[in-house]
Amino acid sequence: MGSFETRTKDGMARIGEFSSDHGTVTTPLLMPVVHPAKTAVTPQQLKDDFGFQMVITNSYIIRSHESFREKAVSDGVHGLIGFDGPVMTDSGTFQMYFHGLPEIEIDPLEIVDFQKKIQSDIGTILDVFSAPNVGREQVHSDVETSLQRAKISAPEKGNMMLAGTIQGGIYPDLREYSAKEMAKLDFDIHPVGGVVPLMESYRYAEIMDILYAVKRHLPPNRPVHLFGCGHPMFFAQAAMMGCDFFDSASYAKFAEAGRMMLPKGTVHLESLRELPCSCPVCSEYSAKELKSMPKQETSLQLMKHNLYISGAEIRRVRQAISDGTLMELVARRARGHPTLYDALMRMLNGYEEFYRWDNRSTSGAILYSGNETTKYPAIESFSRQMISTYRGLSTEQLVIFPHHGDRPFADAACDVADVVASTPPEENLLVFLTPIGAVPWELEHVHPVQQCIFPRHLDRDTLHTATSRLEEFLASITAKRIRWLTRKTPVNSILTTTKKDYEMDIIENQEELIQLLGTGGSFNWSRRKLQFLFKYQWQIDAAEFLEQNEVEIELSRSTGKIRHIRRNGEILFTLVPTTGLLTPTYEGGVELAKMGLKEKYMVVMTQEASEFVAEGKSALAKFVKQVDPKLHAAEEVLVLDEEETLIATGRTLLSGFEMIAFNRGVAVTIRHSISQ
Repeated sequence: MGSFETRTKDGMARIGEFSSDHGTVTTPLLMPVVHPAKTAVTPQQLKDDFGFQMVITNSYIIRSHESFREKAVSDGVHGLIGFDGPVMTDSGTFQMYFHGLPEIEIDPLEIVDFQKKIQSDIGTILDVFSAPNVGREQVHSDVETSLQRAKISAPEKGNMMLAGTIQGGIYPDLREYSAKEMAKLDFDIHPVGGVVPLMESYRYAEIMDILYAVKRHLPPNRPVHLFGCGHPMFFAQAAMMGCDFFDSASYAKFAEAGRMMLPKGTVHLESLRELPCSCPVCSEYSAKELKSMPKQETSLQLMKHNLYISGAEIRRVRQAISDGTLMELVARRARGHPTLYDALMRMLNGYEEFYRWDNRSTSGAILYSGNETTKYPAIESFSRQMISTYRGLSTEQLVIFPHHGDRPFADAACDVADVVASTPPEENLLVFLTPIGAVPWELEHVHPVQQCIFPRHLDRDTLHTATSRLEEFLASITAKRIRWLTRKTPVNSILTTTKKDYEMDIIENQEELIQLLGTGGSFNWSRRKLQFLFKYQWQIDAAEFLEQNEVEIELSRSTGKIRHIRRNGEILFTLVPTTGLLTPTYEGGVELAKMGLKEKYMVVMTQEASEFVAEGKSALAKFVKQVDPKLHAAEEVLVLDEEETLIATGRTLLSGFEMIAFNRGVAVTIRHSISQ
């Protein structure tokens, strides 16, 4: 049997470790399809020369040929194909569809039993493939047949891992139904089937709809396999949608047709004067040399090229997940074909599902890629949480300061900010208007506010999004007077729209604005900033805590920014420069509890694990006794024992609903514990 655990996350994407009797592999991964009789590139070469960790082959084909069948039964499927890593086997569903085989050709239980006999690491049930052009009534019937077969197959898997395929054609509600029912059964992995015709027709946006319908209902501890996805142009987008496994024979099929795969699409060798990449094949041969080879040799070299390109893209996807930059890679790939761009926009429109999986504190830069940038989940999450933080606030005077976000806000607004910061927010509120929308001064250092890099020319959609977010912010607060400082920056054009709905004073320069604001007051700017930061991060009122005489706010000598919150010299909280958020020490956790921290930010461990967590060891998902399913990954939380005693503080690796599902891997990385 095997196991799966998450190591790193970025949105719905994840780097995981999947273990089987033949080794542990890292996801997302691509499984090349191998045929027992076709060995131009052997399965072992796929691993040794190209770095593929796992392959997939077809148990129906093996079973249908006596020579294959006998060797597979005697030596196992690994011996048959000559591969020492994990092997997944398909059941023959696609062959039944493609060749129009009668249903009696393959018995659902016999094919599962055969996959066990040949010692497949992962077997697959015999489901029913529904083509995109099939009517709803027939697709519903196909789903029911697949579910009936799944119910009788799952109990027969024995020690073999078994894949339960999700079908439902192009109908999201049938996909949801299939996923819900499959989730109830004892499967180890869930392929999403019936999508190859959609890929071949470039109907990627419909695949987004299918994946959204499926992902929200599948257990997060089971990998998702996008059946037949083998083109590198789609790996990043599918991974961002939470797909862990890919497979395809495209590397060979495209090569036989003289086609070269690239991360941005496909090209025909015959149309090339120069080879478009630096893989070993393209580095060794010229286009002319490849064309002049015998067809079989040309196909072999193109096959190797396709494998190199596919393997490199999968590694690139994993690195992007690790760096927290996968969405940018998705956006770049979406420029390779209009239908991929349509799929990207469809993906971003499904923000609510992304929100469940979202990492709440990342630190990487966000580079503008187009009008989709401001819709990235990290930016949308900030905007929504900021609105929630300020909702209901009443202020005498709101200052709107247009800013491109191309350098620290303090460089352009230090005098205005100094005056505003010395007064309570009920008197003066300063909001920077940037390409991502409204950014209150108190949250100017929270990621991704000053990590977004935009060009000087802003497209219409970006300006429209910024306008909508500003107006949403204005609707959430009450300001007796609004003053708009006009500046030479693209977002200043938003004034034309906003002044139609809000009465405001237009100020021409900072000197005039400062005169209107006055000399300010004696309000403690650092306490004001921290009060909003506590509310943004944990939804708690920290005013009373921050006003205690023994509480000290330490500033950085080099930057003047907040560095630590101390009490009697002891550090309670550290402000992380890269995220702009707070991390509590153990004593800081005690203070959070006193402030009335919500249970959402508390993770309760079983008694058997509590003593290890108290010593500073990671809190494992297997031993989480109680957690709010709505808790996000990358949140700063308190870790308690069963008696609700604080034993540690740390950062969540998994979301709450993932902690509940997983029985392996780290749930919370401990920063500070009671014994440290």
